[in-house]
Amino acid sequence: MKYIKQICFFGFLVFLFSCAEEEGKRNVRAFYYPLEELKTPMVYEYRAINNDSLGAEYWYFETHETDTATYFTGNHFNRNFEVSQFSSEEVVQNGTIQRDYVLFTYDSLGQQFQVPAEIEFGNTFPFEVKDSNSIFLQKLKWTFSENPLIMTTLIRNRRYIGESKYTYKGKIYDCIEFQLKELIDDFNNGYFEKEYEGVERYAKGMGLVYYKKIIDDIILEYELVGVYPMETLEQKFKASLNE
Repeated sequence: MKYIKQICFFGFLVFLFSCAEEEGKRNVRAFYYPLEELKTPMVYEYRAINNDSLGAEYWYFETHETDTATYFTGNHFNRNFEVSQFSSEEVVQNGTIQRDYVLFTYDSLGQQFQVPAEIEFGNTFPFEVKDSNSIFLQKLKWTFSENPLIMTTLIRNRRYIGESKYTYKGKIYDCIEFQLKELIDDFNNGYFEKEYEGVERYAKGMGLVYYKKIIDDIILEYELVGVYPMETLEQKFKASLNE
């Protein structure tokens, strides 16, 4: 009987500890892109703050359902309306996991080709965070050529740092913030390494609305300026041909 009481008491302590762990977690799924709404695909337009020379960036997002999983995909269009990146994330219980990340680039003859990433760590966005010690790791590697070896590796640490606010089109949104630490390893007839920091703000019901990266003395800041269907982006492209 004595041992049974000890086992029960130990079990009760484990239960209390587990509850405390769960209570310390915060569900932040509502701050990511609205996955259910994006079953109808939309374009998110981001523009640089105080730097018109950088041009706009466009992400065409869509949520796909299969028999076994849910995927969130994005096609990135640069300022010239050319596809330059493709991303695919699998939506799981506690976040999204990078499954594909393809870069579109050009060879010496001007022909476009695709470079898929080798994904070593694919944490993209967590649905649960605890405190500022919550760190989420991404590591992606692109091999552009085997001979000669041309390769780029991105290591990104995303750390949850708390709550904030952001104003989008006159409305104030509740946000969460992540601090970024990124390391670029580049091998191309020599080795180059660059480390830099940044910050991201995700607004409730909207997704990413602001991000900043600091590279040496250069500050790159982008904010969300519009969400609209692909037809609007096509109209922007046609208008650019007449400029």
